[in-house]
Amino acid sequence: MANSVRQNSLVTLLIFLLGILATTANAEYLKISDTFTIHYEQSGQGDIPIVFIPGWTMSTKVYARQLEHYANSDRFRAITYDPRGQGLSTKTLEGHTYQQHGRDLKAFMDKLGLSGVVLAGWSYGVLEQFAYINQSGADNLKAVVIIDGSPKSIGLDNGTEWVWYRRDDSDGFRQWFTMGPLKDRGAFNVEFAKWMLEDQSTENLAWADEISSQTSSTVAALLNETGAYLDYSTDLVELEDKVPLLYVVREEWGEVVAKWAKANTPSAEVVPMGKHLMFWERASEFNAVLDRFLERVQ
Repeated sequence: MANSVRQNSLVTLLIFLLGILATTANAEYLKISDTFTIHYEQSGQGDIPIVFIPGWTMSTKVYARQLEHYANSDRFRAITYDPRGQGLSTKTLEGHTYQQHGRDLKAFMDKLGLSGVVLAGWSYGVLEQFAYINQSGADNLKAVVIIDGSPKSIGLDNGTEWVWYRRDDSDGFRQWFTMGPLKDRGAFNVEFAKWMLEDQSTENLAWADEISSQTSSTVAALLNETGAYLDYSTDLVELEDKVPLLYVVREEWGEVVAKWAKANTPSAEVVPMGKHLMFWERASEFNAVLDRFLERVQ
């Protein structure tokens, strides 16, 4: 009797593990150059690639629920990768600017032979997204999705403009992202995770801390500072009427982004939702919005 129960338990466990393996994204490595290799994951078997770009110091892990959502898709192929210096990609000595990240993205897409891409950037990953567009154009894109990021980093007032930082940094936000990791990475990561998350459970904070810690503090500070000088607003405006546009932003940014979109890209759909990591915390809600948007993609 005991052996039978034990065997049944093992069979159940095996079936469970096989189920996980069957739905887990395919993790791979792509050699870009002799000194740089990109770690990436993908799921789905469709002809339309959706490339999800992680934000500052983040990795493919943040998109686990999007990869799972598209795992059985015969229309879309969901792909996400670790940018240079982040996650499991090569920790290079040089190249830690978003202009270089944009070139890395082009090389990544070219080597995978991706065409007709839906490009979805999150947070500072939007700068990576638009560094690609600025340098390589948008001819290879079917749609552009912005996830709680901005094409412009600095303005006069980040409370009324769609920007990350104030020019005078009177609120200390820019300094916090640059100097915080250098002064005390552990303490910074906790506060960074709290800023991103609605559910600030110990488990969630530890999860975000583990991901962010894969990027060195020096690279984190350098990326934030170099990103602060970028302005790709014109590149975004030029996409109006060329490709479908979707902006999913945290609720506190909703009115500001909607106002900007009305004046500059009136065709864009703007959806306020949760906090910075809404696509992970509110995956079902986010994925439903993305699916409705993708119905417009031909």
